[in-house]
Amino acid sequence: MTKIRIAARGSKLSLAQVSIVSKYLENNGYETEFIEVKTKADLFNNEPLYKLGKGVFEKEVNEYVLKGLADIAVHSMKDLTTIIDPNLEIIAVTKRDSPYDVLVSDKNIYDLDKESIIGTSSIRRQNFIKFLRNDLIVKDLRGNIDTRIQKYKKGEYNGIIIAEASILRLGYTMTYFKLDPFNFTPEANQGIIAIVGKKSDLVMKNILNGINDKNSLDEAIAERSAMQIIGGGCHSPFGVFFKKQDTNEFLGIASFSDSKKKITISLEGKGKPEELGAKLGKMLLMEMKNENIIP
Repeated sequence: MTKIRIAARGSKLSLAQVSIVSKYLENNGYETEFIEVKTKADLFNNEPLYKLGKGVFEKEVNEYVLKGLADIAVHSMKDLTTIIDPNLEIIAVTKRDSPYDVLVSDKNIYDLDKESIIGTSSIRRQNFIKFLRNDLIVKDLRGNIDTRIQKYKKGEYNGIIIAEASILRLGYTMTYFKLDPFNFTPEANQGIIAIVGKKSDLVMKNILNGINDKNSLDEAIAERSAMQIIGGGCHSPFGVFFKKQDTNEFLGIASFSDSKKKITISLEGKGKPEELGAKLGKMLLMEMKNENIIP
């Protein structure tokens, strides 16, 4: 294999993620070719994400791999649905960047003035914000990271909520406040780059073995396992976060909010990540039943 074709979206953040993967490949003697793919999310970029359904960032990109038009697809792992095409699999993940959400603003969440306008199109983020500060005004905010930041800088919003990993990967410098994962649990797999390939492509799996980060993969497996139990996708009002400690123990946090009620549970322990994730998911559902949120 002389050239590895990489399919991904054409946003600045996506290109930064592709660069991480392509540099690894080029350092190991492989030529790379980038193939830009337009997704449903790109074509309907004024619609709130939760109205577009599942897989809006991934389906078209993965189809390039299925059709043999690309060798691998590169994604923000949080954008992947918990179940992907049976002929594909996540063949590697990069070392996790920050998993946390941040408030880009000159004031922290508790010091914002009443009726300050906060921008995000994520149902999870909207509900968490409304629960923490029901005196704030939350408005939809679509567009790539640059677009969202520019709207904030123009004064259309008093603050916006985005992933810290996005800021770090793009090398931006700005004032922001990290949001505590117990109060503002991140989206599952946030901060991880996933590389998708064909299940049958053993050569590609071997090539990418060196970039595959075991701890990040374990965290990702636990979080995806929890979300499979919960039944939520990447545009649901749930947050799930696992941290693998140096002792190989896991700390897991799962949260739900409908903006009026909020449930947060946690667990700590050793074990298989998929089993710990499933346990956390079941714990959250049980607590939601106890609170009469679900039947």
